[in-house]
Amino acid sequence: CGNNRVDEGEACDDGNDNAGDGCDTECRLERCGNGRQDQGEACDDGNDDDTDACLSTCVVASCGDGYTQVGEEECDDANVHNDDGCLDTCLKSVCGDGYVERGVEVCDDGNQVNTDGCTNVCELPRCGDNFVQDGEACDDGNEIETDACLSNCQAATCGDGQVQADVE
Repeated sequence: CGNNRVDEGEACDDGNDNAGDGCDTECRLERCGNGRQDQGEACDDGNDDDTDACLSTCVVASCGDGYTQVGEEECDDANVHNDDGCLDTCLKSVCGDGYVERGVEVCDDGNQVNTDGCTNVCELPRCGDNFVQDGEACDDGNEIETDACLSNCQAATCGDGQVQADVE
């Protein structure tokens, strides 16, 4: 090796000791995927597995590269959109993360409060959801008209047109 002639057992021989010129000092080709970190490579694990710490392009795996790194990321869709099921932090979208997932959630305010503009199951508040919202006197989550709370979320009163069951 080093005689500027490719002999048996050599992949290359450029006759110099210059790293990064395509042929290393041991007469092996410098290329991504050879299992050695050559000049210009951030890593080289010698495999084509893009779910480990080193991509097959000899770049260190990172969130946003489009490959889900096993044990490190829940997802990786290579974009910064937080409404598509995979957040830009490489975590799967869930109700309560503060981002509305298209086609799945109608709201997501990022909290567990059921009496504000979005319930903790990422639905808009409504009469009958079992949570008293602004404008509701009560909300018992049912449509029984003979109990203390009517199906329109108003308290039963004398003259409301409903006969209330005797409550003792």
